[in-house]
Amino acid sequence: MAPICQMIKKKLEDLLLPIAKKTFPEFDEAGIGIELPKNADHGDFATPLAFRLAKKLRESPAAIAEKFREACDESDLPMTFSCVGGFVNITLKDKDIFHEVLRSNRPDFPDIRGPIILEYVSANPTGPLHIGHGRWAVIGDVIQRLLRYVGANVSTEFYINDAGNQIQLFKKSVLAARSGEPVPENGYHGDYIHELAACSEDPVLSMIERQKETLARVGVYFDAWFSESSLHQSDRISRTLTKIEAANLSYLNEGALWFKSENFGDTKDRVLIKADGALTYFTVDIAYHLDKIERGFHKIVNIWGADHHGYVGRLRAALTAIAGEAYRSDDCFQVIIGQLVSLFRDGEPVRMSKRTGDMISLDEVLDEIGSDALRFNLIQKSSDTHLEFDLALAKAQTSENPVYYIQYAHARMKAILAKAGEFSSEKPDLSSTLHPGERQLAFQLMLFHEIVYDAAIKLAGHKLATYALHLARCFHYFYEVCPILSSESETRRRRLILIERTAEVFAEVLGLLGISAPDKM
Repeated sequence: MAPICQMIKKKLEDLLLPIAKKTFPEFDEAGIGIELPKNADHGDFATPLAFRLAKKLRESPAAIAEKFREACDESDLPMTFSCVGGFVNITLKDKDIFHEVLRSNRPDFPDIRGPIILEYVSANPTGPLHIGHGRWAVIGDVIQRLLRYVGANVSTEFYINDAGNQIQLFKKSVLAARSGEPVPENGYHGDYIHELAACSEDPVLSMIERQKETLARVGVYFDAWFSESSLHQSDRISRTLTKIEAANLSYLNEGALWFKSENFGDTKDRVLIKADGALTYFTVDIAYHLDKIERGFHKIVNIWGADHHGYVGRLRAALTAIAGEAYRSDDCFQVIIGQLVSLFRDGEPVRMSKRTGDMISLDEVLDEIGSDALRFNLIQKSSDTHLEFDLALAKAQTSENPVYYIQYAHARMKAILAKAGEFSSEKPDLSSTLHPGERQLAFQLMLFHEIVYDAAIKLAGHKLATYALHLARCFHYFYEVCPILSSESETRRRRLILIERTAEVFAEVLGLLGISAPDKM
């Protein structure tokens, strides 16, 4: 058998599918399904093939699995097979795993159709960014790093909400502060209003620059900043309304113009133009997303806050009605909802800034814990999960702090390699069985590109954070149970090669997470 290539599951599918079809002529599926077993002691991979066939063959999964295992054993594939609870488990040979680890080149990932436009943060330029904006910023940034790593054509965009009543109220608030007059009761009252009032620049432009500076502190940059006001200054909104009316997708009722969004999966029809002639935000947003399509993007991805959850259906309905059925699915239009973030310090909720008495700004959190700790805490859980993290723990230099635990693993690797001095990186002798600590670490390294690709196509950056923690645990365990510098010559060299490769993978993982990989701590 050729060495197991990256995209391991696909390779195993290709090897085992012909055996499945030969053994079970009734099997007519394109793949047998390869997954990681829940219990690592059962094997490296597993296939639930028997469960798929049980109804068709009218046999128990256990009996089918045993028949498939026997066929696999007779195929002379250089791996072992076993059955547990109807699953056929697959165990790779140590030398094949280690050979994979040594192949450090980035593979040719399967193509991801593009171009993709990824829009995130898009905060109103009426105040400083808060921790929720920070979560969306980090989620979006890690996703774009993952997509680019696997070869996808992706552009990032920040949509500036610089038009509408809130912007006018924001400007009035700053103007009042400049004139020494009371800020309107329904205006903006934070200390930053008086800071902006002390400057002569346009407050909206000044706030946009402040937001850019804050994002830069988190390592987040955008390919484009798209101004909402540019839509109003062009003919894009009027062209959008013309398209809607020409397609008979709107109607008048009580002086307002309505969009027939209920016909396309929305819960009810939506207003496009109010009775007083004012455009709704929905209308402007349709024009903005049609502009994305006109710019040639195949897939639109938005990261929105939890308060926008109910907005997804109406926008999908509009794009489906105007641009086609493809936008009914996530293949062309996908929205990631970022849930709320709760801050704690030593277990106690932190809701207000000590400095201003207002909501804590993202800058204040950065001042306290730094970018690395902030980024990991904001990416470590799925975006649809409410997130809680403790500021005191985020600064702690203990193994309880996941950021410290991960970075310390990389620093420890670098320290070992520095102490070891020069050694040959030529392929080591792999005739002996690997220590369980070696094998576990090598297996995780082998999964690196598999994990990255899976996280990229699922737009799930938290999967990479989970992998980083697991890889760190595997390394720390390896370090505790596998003597390195005191081992006999060939074992020492093999383990140093493994550490060298682990450090390389760790640096890539941390780079994709936007976190530094320190050599010393």
